[in-house]
Amino acid sequence: MAIYVGTQVSPTPGNLPALLAEGERYNQLVEKLGGTPIGGWTITLGEGQGSLALLVSYPDLAAYQTATEKGQTDSEFIQFLADVAPLVAGMNSAVYTPAPTSQLQ
Repeated sequence: MAIYVGTQVSPTPGNLPALLAEGERYNQLVEKLGGTPIGGWTITLGEGQGSLALLVSYPDLAAYQTATEKGQTDSEFIQFLADVAPLVAGMNSAVYTPAPTSQLQ
């Protein structure tokens, strides 16, 4: 069963546009490491307003763990993290498993 990783990224003040500009690069790196980008959203209203929300799918938890391990040694991914670090005030992630009624399985 597929799993989904949701990440909320809080930009440093004024840097949401710069983070959004890195979206295609991020998607390409996620794919290179074995994930499938599902979407990215700006949080317009509510908790996390002004943040970026990302959703990535993996075939299963083992594939996610493998992608995480690859990312720790992939020079392009490491460079990406270094490049966006000044734009990020904080972030958090969670792994989601689809409920039986979910449209995403």
